[in-house]
Amino acid sequence: MDEKLARLIEGLNRDLNAELNTIIRYIRHASVLKGIAGHEVRELLQKEVPDEVKHAMYLADKIVALGGVPKVEPQVPAEVFDWRAVLEDSLKFELEAIAGYKERAAQAEEVGDIGLKATLEMFAEDETRHKEEIERLLGGPAF
Repeated sequence: MDEKLARLIEGLNRDLNAELNTIIRYIRHASVLKGIAGHEVRELLQKEVPDEVKHAMYLADKIVALGGVPKVEPQVPAEVFDWRAVLEDSLKFELEAIAGYKERAAQAEEVGDIGLKATLEMFAEDETRHKEEIERLLGGPAF
């Protein structure tokens, strides 16, 4: 297998696991939040899970289409109970996802997969929207 393609598949597996871990984290965090502020954060997290599932399914299928094998490595989410800590935790992972998708889009372009590049850019856009919603709930942008 070509070295660039192998690196792309490895990166897509990292992205897949990031999505799977986000699903696990959002379900766990949403389940423990209480109070009015917790309710709004819970609503946001529950609303985002279907997007993350779609991303994960696409990534797993694309890994196979490129000749790789999806490698699932779930992580136990942090034991966070405060709505602000949940949002700060989520924001960190959204920023990582955006950076990962930008990097992977460049790698997809290098191997000539323009469809994958466009999809990854769309995923980066989705994650940017998630980031902005989290920042709004935190009281403004992180910068």
